[in-house]
Amino acid sequence: MIVFISGFLTGLSVGIYCLGSCLPIFIPILLGQKRDVKKSFWLVLQFSFGRLLGYIFFGFMAGFLGLLIRSQLVHHLIGFSTFLLGLLMIGYSLGLVRWGAKVCGRNFLWVKVPFLLGFLTGVSPCPPFLASLGYVFNLKSILLGMGYFLFFFLGTSVYIVPLAFLGFFTRKTIFQKIARASGVLVGIYFLISGLRVLLLF
Repeated sequence: MIVFISGFLTGLSVGIYCLGSCLPIFIPILLGQKRDVKKSFWLVLQFSFGRLLGYIFFGFMAGFLGLLIRSQLVHHLIGFSTFLLGLLMIGYSLGLVRWGAKVCGRNFLWVKVPFLLGFLTGVSPCPPFLASLGYVFNLKSILLGMGYFLFFFLGTSVYIVPLAFLGFFTRKTIFQKIARASGVLVGIYFLISGLRVLLLF
């Protein structure tokens, strides 16, 4: 259960990293033509489904590779990177570290298909996503890896509908506060998880 809770909270923390800079690319697609609520909802659904497939795919791959690779050195290195990314998440959430989240947006300016944009947004190289890959790798379970990223997706989805339709991309809203609190909590959890890998292997 703690695996799924941590996945959800990590998804919530994504809002202060990459999601806020990628959504503005999706919004022009959403608002580029006159659409009723039903058609707009369908576009958001395509965008979200793309993200879900991206997360599930990488959850599967990370869990599979964790099972496949038995090298203690590799697991130690992944655990150490999870520890460092946990520190980065805490520092960023507390405003002590800056993260160039806009790189996410610049990379995807060419994408016009909602499903594909959702997939690419889902696998952006943001600290929560990278730390999650390392964490899932050391779980050594395909099912837990996919389950973790399913809840990760649900956590990020909290932002999609209100941000897409209300335009709260960079304003300091309750969503930003929730994301920062989640970032600190999950950062601490990743620190502990990374240390456990380093000490127990």
